[in-house]
Amino acid sequence: MKKIKNRYIILLIAATVNFVHGNPYIWTVFQPHVKAEYNLSLAASSQPFTIIIGIFAVGNMIGGYLQHKIGSRATILGGSFVMCAGFFLAAVAPAGMPWMISAGYGLLGGLGSGCAFSMLVAVPQQWFPDKRGLVTGITVGIVGISGVVMNPFCDWLLAHHGYRYAMLAVTGIYAVLSLGGIFISEPDAKPAGDGEGSAAETVQGKQYTTKEMFRTKTYYLLSISMALAVPAYVLVNPLMKSLGMERGLTDSAALIGVVAASGANIAGRFAAPWMSDFFGRKTVIQVLYATAMISVIGLTVAKGGLFILLISLVSLTYGGFVSVFPVLTSDCFGMKYQGMNFGAVMLGYGVVSILCPYLLAAVQDTPLGTNLSFIIAGGICIIGMAATARIRVRQD
Repeated sequence: MKKIKNRYIILLIAATVNFVHGNPYIWTVFQPHVKAEYNLSLAASSQPFTIIIGIFAVGNMIGGYLQHKIGSRATILGGSFVMCAGFFLAAVAPAGMPWMISAGYGLLGGLGSGCAFSMLVAVPQQWFPDKRGLVTGITVGIVGISGVVMNPFCDWLLAHHGYRYAMLAVTGIYAVLSLGGIFISEPDAKPAGDGEGSAAETVQGKQYTTKEMFRTKTYYLLSISMALAVPAYVLVNPLMKSLGMERGLTDSAALIGVVAASGANIAGRFAAPWMSDFFGRKTVIQVLYATAMISVIGLTVAKGGLFILLISLVSLTYGGFVSVFPVLTSDCFGMKYQGMNFGAVMLGYGVVSILCPYLLAAVQDTPLGTNLSFIIAGGICIIGMAATARIRVRQD
Protein backbone atom coordinates (compact mmCIF):
# COMPACT_ATOMS: atom_id res chain seq x y z
CA MET A 1 0.00 0.00 0.00
CA LYS A 2 1.31 3.43 -0.95
CA LYS A 3 2.07 5.50 2.14
CA ILE A 4 0.06 8.70 2.59
CA LYS A 5 2.45 11.64 2.95
CA ASN A 6 -0.02 14.53 3.20
CA ARG A 7 -0.13 15.41 6.88
CA TYR A 8 -3.57 17.01 6.65
CA ILE A 9 -5.04 13.77 5.30
CA ILE A 10 -3.35 11.87 8.15
CA LEU A 11 -4.92 14.30 10.63
CA LEU A 12 -8.36 13.92 9.05
CA ILE A 13 -8.17 10.12 9.17
CA ALA A 14 -6.86 10.06 12.76
CA ALA A 15 -9.63 12.39 13.91
CA THR A 16 -12.27 10.29 12.14
CA VAL A 17 -11.01 7.05 13.69
CA ASN A 18 -10.80 8.72 17.10
CA PHE A 19 -14.58 9.19 16.97
CA VAL A 20 -14.68 5.54 18.07
CA HIS A 21 -12.92 6.29 21.34
CA GLY A 22 -15.72 8.35 22.78
CA ASN A 23 -17.07 4.91 23.69
CA PRO A 24 -17.13 5.45 27.50
CA TYR A 25 -19.71 8.21 27.04
CA ILE A 26 -22.33 5.85 25.61
CA TRP A 27 -22.61 3.94 28.89
CA THR A 28 -24.80 6.67 30.35
CA VAL A 29 -27.64 5.49 28.06
CA PHE A 30 -26.78 1.77 28.20
CA GLN A 31 -26.59 1.61 32.00
CA PRO A 32 -30.36 1.76 32.80
CA HIS A 33 -31.11 -0.96 30.24
CA VAL A 34 -28.33 -3.24 31.52
CA LYS A 35 -29.50 -2.64 35.09
CA ALA A 36 -33.04 -3.70 34.22
CA GLU A 37 -32.24 -6.57 31.84
CA TYR A 38 -29.68 -8.24 34.12
CA ASN A 39 -31.41 -7.28 37.39
CA LEU A 40 -28.34 -5.47 38.74
CA SER A 41 -27.83 -2.86 41.43
CA LEU A 42 -26.91 0.69 40.46
CA ALA A 43 -23.31 0.06 41.53
CA ALA A 44 -23.04 -3.20 39.58
CA SER A 45 -24.53 -1.70 36.41
CA SER A 46 -22.07 1.22 36.65
CA GLN A 47 -19.07 -1.11 37.03
CA PRO A 48 -18.33 -1.49 33.27
CA PHE A 49 -17.96 2.30 32.98
CA THR A 50 -15.67 2.48 36.01
CA ILE A 51 -13.49 -0.30 34.59
CA ILE A 52 -13.20 1.14 31.07
CA ILE A 53 -12.17 4.54 32.45
CA GLY A 54 -9.69 3.05 34.91
CA ILE A 55 -8.07 0.61 32.46
CA PHE A 56 -7.88 3.13 29.60
CA ALA A 57 -4.60 4.59 30.90
CA VAL A 58 -3.04 1.12 31.01
CA GLY A 59 -4.12 0.64 27.40
CA ASN A 60 -2.37 3.90 26.48
CA MET A 61 0.89 2.63 27.98
CA ILE A 62 0.60 -0.70 26.17
CA GLY A 63 -0.11 1.13 22.92
CA GLY A 64 2.97 3.31 23.34
CA TYR A 65 5.10 0.23 23.99
CA LEU A 66 3.70 -1.62 20.97
CA GLN A 67 4.31 1.38 18.71
CA HIS A 68 8.05 0.80 18.98
CA LYS A 69 7.67 -2.96 18.45
CA ILE A 70 5.10 -3.29 15.66
CA GLY A 71 4.43 0.30 14.51
CA SER A 72 1.52 2.68 14.96
CA ARG A 73 -0.69 1.19 12.22
CA ALA A 74 -0.58 -2.33 13.66
CA THR A 75 -1.11 -0.94 17.17
CA ILE A 76 -4.23 0.98 16.11
CA LEU A 77 -5.68 -2.00 14.25
CA GLY A 78 -4.76 -4.48 16.99
CA GLY A 79 -6.17 -2.27 19.73
CA SER A 80 -9.34 -1.70 17.72
CA PHE A 81 -9.77 -5.46 17.24
CA VAL A 82 -9.45 -6.10 20.99
CA MET A 83 -11.92 -3.30 21.73
CA CYS A 84 -14.50 -4.57 19.24
CA ALA A 85 -14.06 -8.16 20.44
CA GLY A 86 -14.74 -6.94 23.97
CA PHE A 87 -17.86 -5.06 22.92
CA PHE A 88 -19.10 -8.14 21.05
CA LEU A 89 -18.53 -10.21 24.19
CA ALA A 90 -20.58 -7.67 26.16
CA ALA A 91 -23.37 -7.80 23.57
CA VAL A 92 -23.80 -11.57 23.78
CA ALA A 93 -23.50 -11.88 27.57
CA PRO A 94 -26.15 -14.37 28.81
CA ALA A 95 -28.67 -13.23 31.41
CA GLY A 96 -26.88 -15.09 34.20
CA MET A 97 -23.40 -13.83 33.30
CA PRO A 98 -23.36 -10.02 33.58
CA TRP A 99 -19.66 -10.19 34.47
CA MET A 100 -19.04 -10.68 30.75
CA ILE A 101 -20.17 -7.09 30.18
CA SER A 102 -17.57 -5.77 32.62
CA ALA A 103 -14.92 -8.07 31.13
CA GLY A 104 -15.84 -7.20 27.53
CA TYR A 105 -16.92 -3.56 27.49
CA GLY A 106 -14.83 -2.58 30.52
CA LEU A 107 -11.59 -4.57 30.53
CA LEU A 108 -11.04 -5.49 26.86
CA GLY A 109 -12.74 -2.31 25.65
CA GLY A 110 -10.54 -0.11 27.84
CA LEU A 111 -7.31 -1.89 26.93
CA GLY A 112 -8.00 -1.92 23.19
CA SER A 113 -9.37 1.61 23.06
CA GLY A 114 -6.42 2.94 25.06
CA CYS A 115 -3.93 1.26 22.71
CA ALA A 116 -5.49 2.79 19.61
CA PHE A 117 -6.22 6.19 21.15
CA SER A 118 -2.61 6.70 22.22
CA MET A 119 -1.48 6.37 18.60
CA LEU A 120 -4.28 8.53 17.21
CA VAL A 121 -3.09 11.38 19.43
CA ALA A 122 0.68 10.80 19.22
CA VAL A 123 1.06 10.27 15.46
CA PRO A 124 -0.62 13.56 14.39
CA GLN A 125 1.67 15.37 16.84
CA GLN A 126 4.64 13.87 14.97
CA TRP A 127 3.26 15.15 11.66
CA PHE A 128 2.60 18.63 13.11
CA PRO A 129 5.50 19.54 15.44
CA ASP A 130 4.69 23.19 14.77
CA LYS A 131 0.97 22.92 15.67
CA ARG A 132 0.84 20.21 18.32
CA GLY A 133 -1.71 22.01 20.47
CA LEU A 134 -4.07 22.59 17.57
CA VAL A 135 -3.93 19.04 16.18
CA THR A 136 -4.29 17.49 19.64
CA GLY A 137 -7.36 19.66 20.16
CA ILE A 138 -8.81 18.31 16.92
CA THR A 139 -8.11 14.63 17.60
CA VAL A 140 -9.23 14.76 21.24
CA GLY A 141 -12.14 17.09 20.45
CA ILE A 142 -13.66 14.49 18.15
CA VAL A 143 -13.91 12.17 21.17
CA GLY A 144 -16.22 14.70 22.82
CA ILE A 145 -18.31 15.03 19.66
CA SER A 146 -18.64 11.25 19.60
CA GLY A 147 -20.59 11.25 22.85
CA VAL A 148 -22.97 13.95 21.65
CA VAL A 149 -23.68 12.09 18.39
CA MET A 150 -23.75 8.50 19.65
CA ASN A 151 -25.81 8.97 22.82
CA PRO A 152 -29.11 9.88 21.13
CA PHE A 153 -28.47 7.27 18.44
CA CYS A 154 -27.82 4.56 21.04
CA ASP A 155 -30.83 5.74 23.03
CA TRP A 156 -33.02 5.20 19.95
CA LEU A 157 -31.51 1.76 19.30
CA LEU A 158 -32.06 0.72 22.91
CA ALA A 159 -35.66 1.92 22.94
CA HIS A 160 -36.58 0.15 19.69
CA HIS A 161 -34.35 -2.95 19.64
CA GLY A 162 -33.02 -3.58 23.14
CA TYR A 163 -29.59 -3.89 24.69
CA ARG A 164 -28.02 -6.71 22.67
CA TYR A 165 -28.95 -5.36 19.24
CA ALA A 166 -27.81 -1.86 20.22
CA MET A 167 -24.41 -3.05 21.47
CA LEU A 168 -23.90 -5.19 18.36
CA ALA A 169 -24.79 -2.24 16.12
CA VAL A 170 -22.35 0.02 17.95
CA THR A 171 -19.65 -2.64 17.66
CA GLY A 172 -20.18 -2.84 13.91
CA ILE A 173 -20.02 0.94 13.46
CA TYR A 174 -16.85 1.18 15.54
CA ALA A 175 -15.25 -1.70 13.62
CA VAL A 176 -15.85 -0.02 10.25
CA LEU A 177 -14.51 3.36 11.42
CA SER A 178 -11.46 1.69 12.98
CA LEU A 179 -10.40 0.40 9.56
CA GLY A 180 -9.20 3.94 8.86
CA GLY A 181 -6.16 2.98 10.92
CA ILE A 182 -4.88 1.14 7.83
CA PHE A 183 -3.91 4.51 6.33
CA ILE A 184 -2.10 5.95 9.38
CA SER A 185 1.68 5.90 9.72
CA GLU A 186 4.47 7.96 11.24
CA PRO A 187 6.35 10.50 9.11
CA ASP A 188 9.70 9.41 7.65
CA ALA A 189 11.34 12.52 9.07
CA LYS A 190 10.27 15.54 11.08
CA PRO A 191 7.83 17.45 8.85
CA ALA A 192 8.67 21.00 8.02
CA GLY A 193 6.64 23.40 10.13
CA ASP A 194 4.71 26.38 8.90
CA GLY A 195 6.51 28.61 11.33
CA GLU A 196 8.96 28.80 14.19
CA GLY A 197 8.34 28.70 17.89
CA SER A 198 8.81 26.90 21.14
CA ALA A 199 6.75 23.90 20.10
CA ALA A 200 9.01 23.07 17.19
CA GLU A 201 12.11 23.72 19.25
CA THR A 202 10.97 21.39 22.05
CA VAL A 203 10.70 18.49 19.61
CA GLN A 204 14.45 18.70 19.01
CA GLY A 205 15.30 18.25 22.70
CA LYS A 206 15.98 15.05 24.59
CA GLN A 207 13.50 12.25 23.91
CA TYR A 208 12.79 10.55 27.25
CA THR A 209 11.94 6.88 27.47
CA THR A 210 9.26 6.04 30.02
CA LYS A 211 11.90 4.54 32.31
CA GLU A 212 13.89 7.78 32.17
CA MET A 213 10.73 9.80 32.68
CA PHE A 214 9.93 7.90 35.88
CA ARG A 215 13.23 9.17 37.33
CA THR A 216 12.19 12.82 37.00
CA LYS A 217 10.21 14.87 39.50
CA THR A 218 8.36 16.48 36.60
CA TYR A 219 6.63 13.20 35.77
CA TYR A 220 5.06 12.92 39.22
CA LEU A 221 4.02 16.57 39.25
CA LEU A 222 2.50 16.16 35.78
CA SER A 223 0.61 13.00 36.71
CA ILE A 224 -0.66 14.53 39.96
CA SER A 225 -1.70 17.73 38.18
CA MET A 226 -3.72 15.80 35.59
CA ALA A 227 -5.26 13.56 38.24
CA LEU A 228 -6.39 16.54 40.33
CA ALA A 229 -8.14 18.03 37.29
CA VAL A 230 -10.62 15.14 37.36
CA PRO A 231 -12.81 15.58 40.50
CA ALA A 232 -14.49 18.90 39.63
CA TYR A 233 -16.03 17.37 36.50
CA VAL A 234 -16.50 13.73 37.52
CA LEU A 235 -18.27 14.70 40.76
CA VAL A 236 -20.60 17.10 38.93
CA ASN A 237 -21.30 15.15 35.74
CA PRO A 238 -23.63 12.43 37.12
CA LEU A 239 -25.75 15.05 38.90
CA MET A 240 -26.15 17.68 36.21
CA LYS A 241 -29.78 16.99 35.37
CA SER A 242 -31.11 15.82 38.74
CA LEU A 243 -29.38 18.55 40.74
CA GLY A 244 -30.45 21.17 38.21
CA MET A 245 -34.08 20.24 38.79
CA GLU A 246 -33.53 20.47 42.55
CA ARG A 247 -32.17 23.99 41.96
CA GLY A 248 -35.31 25.22 40.23
CA LEU A 249 -34.91 24.11 36.62
CA THR A 250 -37.73 22.40 34.77
CA ASP A 251 -37.07 19.01 33.20
CA SER A 252 -36.61 20.56 29.76
CA ALA A 253 -34.39 23.36 31.11
CA ALA A 254 -32.24 20.82 32.97
CA LEU A 255 -31.86 18.84 29.74
CA ILE A 256 -30.81 22.04 27.94
CA GLY A 257 -28.23 22.49 30.68
CA VAL A 258 -26.81 19.01 30.05
CA VAL A 259 -26.63 19.70 26.30
CA ALA A 260 -24.94 23.06 26.95
CA ALA A 261 -22.41 21.36 29.22
CA SER A 262 -21.66 18.78 26.51
CA GLY A 263 -21.12 21.55 23.99
CA ALA A 264 -18.81 23.37 26.40
CA ASN A 265 -16.81 20.17 26.93
CA ILE A 266 -16.26 19.92 23.18
CA ALA A 267 -15.36 23.61 22.91
CA GLY A 268 -12.76 23.21 25.65
CA ARG A 269 -11.16 20.27 23.85
CA PHE A 270 -10.67 22.34 20.69
CA ALA A 271 -9.95 25.78 22.13
CA ALA A 272 -7.65 25.14 25.10
CA PRO A 273 -4.82 23.27 23.30
CA TRP A 274 -4.97 25.75 20.41
CA MET A 275 -4.64 28.65 22.87
CA SER A 276 -1.78 26.84 24.60
CA ASP A 277 0.25 27.12 21.38
CA PHE A 278 0.19 30.90 21.91
CA PHE A 279 0.03 31.44 25.68
CA GLY A 280 1.84 28.34 26.95
CA ARG A 281 0.54 25.04 28.32
CA LYS A 282 1.03 25.83 32.01
CA THR A 283 -0.66 29.22 31.72
CA VAL A 284 -3.73 27.70 30.08
CA ILE A 285 -3.89 24.89 32.66
CA GLN A 286 -3.69 27.42 35.51
CA VAL A 287 -6.56 29.42 34.01
CA LEU A 288 -8.58 26.22 33.61
CA TYR A 289 -7.93 25.28 37.24
CA ALA A 290 -8.96 28.73 38.49
CA THR A 291 -12.14 28.61 36.41
CA ALA A 292 -12.97 25.09 37.61
CA MET A 293 -12.38 26.04 41.25
CA ILE A 294 -14.67 29.08 41.14
CA SER A 295 -17.33 27.23 39.16
CA VAL A 296 -17.51 24.05 41.23
CA ILE A 297 -17.62 25.96 44.53
CA GLY A 298 -20.24 28.26 43.03
CA LEU A 299 -22.40 25.21 42.37
CA THR A 300 -23.01 24.90 46.11
CA VAL A 301 -25.43 27.84 45.88
CA ALA A 302 -26.18 28.30 42.16
CA LYS A 303 -29.74 28.09 40.89
CA GLY A 304 -31.52 28.46 37.56
CA GLY A 305 -29.50 29.96 34.72
CA LEU A 306 -26.41 30.42 36.88
CA PHE A 307 -26.41 26.68 37.54
CA ILE A 308 -26.38 25.99 33.78
CA LEU A 309 -23.54 28.48 33.29
CA LEU A 310 -21.40 26.93 36.02
CA ILE A 311 -21.84 23.30 34.95
CA SER A 312 -20.94 24.43 31.43
CA LEU A 313 -17.76 26.09 32.70
CA VAL A 314 -16.81 22.98 34.69
CA SER A 315 -17.32 20.90 31.54
CA LEU A 316 -15.34 23.36 29.42
CA THR A 317 -12.37 23.17 31.79
CA TYR A 318 -12.43 19.37 31.79
CA GLY A 319 -12.40 19.30 28.00
CA GLY A 320 -9.45 21.67 28.09
CA PHE A 321 -7.53 19.61 30.64
CA VAL A 322 -7.76 16.33 28.72
CA SER A 323 -6.57 18.07 25.54
CA VAL A 324 -3.70 20.16 26.92
CA PHE A 325 -2.02 17.54 29.11
CA PRO A 326 -1.03 15.30 26.15
CA VAL A 327 0.79 18.26 24.58
CA LEU A 328 2.40 19.28 27.87
CA THR A 329 3.67 15.71 28.25
CA SER A 330 5.42 15.86 24.88
CA ASP A 331 6.77 19.33 25.74
CA CYS A 332 8.43 17.86 28.81
CA PHE A 333 9.60 14.50 27.52
CA GLY A 334 9.62 14.66 23.71
CA MET A 335 7.40 12.98 21.13
CA LYS A 336 9.32 9.80 20.32
CA TYR A 337 7.83 7.87 23.27
CA GLN A 338 4.73 10.04 23.64
CA GLY A 339 2.23 7.18 23.50
CA MET A 340 3.68 5.25 26.42
CA ASN A 341 4.71 8.38 28.34
CA PHE A 342 1.26 9.92 28.25
CA GLY A 343 -0.26 6.60 29.25
CA ALA A 344 1.95 6.68 32.33
CA VAL A 345 0.92 10.27 33.07
CA MET A 346 -2.73 9.17 32.84
CA LEU A 347 -2.37 6.53 35.57
CA GLY A 348 -3.28 9.03 38.28
CA TYR A 349 -6.20 10.21 36.15
CA GLY A 350 -7.51 6.64 35.98
CA VAL A 351 -7.19 6.06 39.72
CA VAL A 352 -8.96 9.30 40.65
CA SER A 353 -11.73 8.63 38.11
CA ILE A 354 -12.42 5.33 39.88
CA LEU A 355 -12.32 6.87 43.37
CA CYS A 356 -14.58 9.87 42.71
CA PRO A 357 -17.89 7.92 42.72
CA TYR A 358 -16.97 6.56 46.16
CA LEU A 359 -16.35 10.09 47.43
CA LEU A 360 -19.70 11.19 46.03
CA ALA A 361 -21.43 8.31 47.82
CA ALA A 362 -19.55 8.97 51.08
CA VAL A 363 -20.65 12.61 51.41
CA GLN A 364 -24.36 11.90 51.00
CA ASP A 365 -24.83 11.23 54.72
CA THR A 366 -23.01 14.39 55.83
CA PRO A 367 -24.84 17.64 56.76
CA LEU A 368 -23.60 19.34 53.58
CA GLY A 369 -24.34 16.36 51.35
CA THR A 370 -23.34 16.79 47.71
CA ASN A 371 -22.14 20.34 48.36
CA LEU A 372 -19.29 18.93 50.45
CA SER A 373 -17.97 17.06 47.40
CA PHE A 374 -18.04 20.33 45.43
CA ILE A 375 -16.10 22.14 48.16
CA ILE A 376 -13.55 19.32 48.26
CA ALA A 377 -13.22 19.48 44.47
CA GLY A 378 -12.58 23.23 44.69
CA GLY A 379 -9.84 22.67 47.25
CA ILE A 380 -8.30 19.99 45.04
CA CYS A 381 -8.14 22.53 42.20
CA ILE A 382 -5.95 24.76 44.37
CA ILE A 383 -3.55 21.86 44.98
CA GLY A 384 -3.58 21.15 41.24
CA MET A 385 -2.59 24.74 40.50
CA ALA A 386 0.33 24.44 42.92
CA ALA A 387 1.50 21.18 41.31
CA THR A 388 1.25 22.69 37.82
CA ALA A 389 3.31 25.73 38.84
CA ARG A 390 6.21 23.44 39.76
CA ILE A 391 6.30 21.53 36.46
CA ARG A 392 9.49 22.05 34.46
CA VAL A 393 8.60 22.13 30.79
CA ARG A 394 12.13 21.30 29.63
CA GLN A 395 14.26 18.51 31.09
CA ASP A 396 17.41 19.11 29.06
